[in-house]
Amino acid sequence: MTERGFADVAIEAAHAFRVIMQAMARPGRVLDIGADVRAPAPLLPSAAAVALTLCDFQTPVWLSPQLDDERIVHYLRFHAGAPLVAEPQAAQFIFATSADLPPQLGLLQQGTHDYPDRSATLVIQVAGFVPGAVELSGPGIRGRESFGVVGLDGAFWMAMAENHARFPVGIDVIFAAPGQLAAVPRSTAIRMLESA
Repeated sequence: MTERGFADVAIEAAHAFRVIMQAMARPGRVLDIGADVRAPAPLLPSAAAVALTLCDFQTPVWLSPQLDDERIVHYLRFHAGAPLVAEPQAAQFIFATSADLPPQLGLLQQGTHDYPDRSATLVIQVAGFVPGAVELSGPGIRGRESFGVVGLDGAFWMAMAENHARFPVGIDVIFAAPGQLAAVPRSTAIRMLESA
């Protein structure tokens, strides 16, 4: 049996869309997802809200090995109609856990200078957020924002800094924690802090 997805598709999807857009517009700001959505474990409801809001039959999805579960595959196909692909390089949306990321962010779809919107979005399931791992600056941030994610180390943040250096191409990242979302789009500059 498939989990039901949103309790009220029209209202909950619209609310989730606003939260996702706010997260992208305000990098590093942690927001409550607020949508009533169910998902088969180990897919977090917050990550499921992103999938059901942004993915459809035209958005190829890749699931990392820890999420590549028959129930999750069926859930995404049933609720979003999203086609699943075998390689992360072929996906527009990549869903992964913090312990199970694609090997190299630079190999994901980066878009082009003519069509930067053809890049991938990486959705990473995380345990939560902490201050102080990195300092973010750029559009949507007044001054600088201290930000950190449980389970992601300095190597990840170095890859994210390299991702920003490729702007306007590059990937956007959404972090999905239990009940919460945050985002770091490619336009965000990242400065490593000593604790990272």
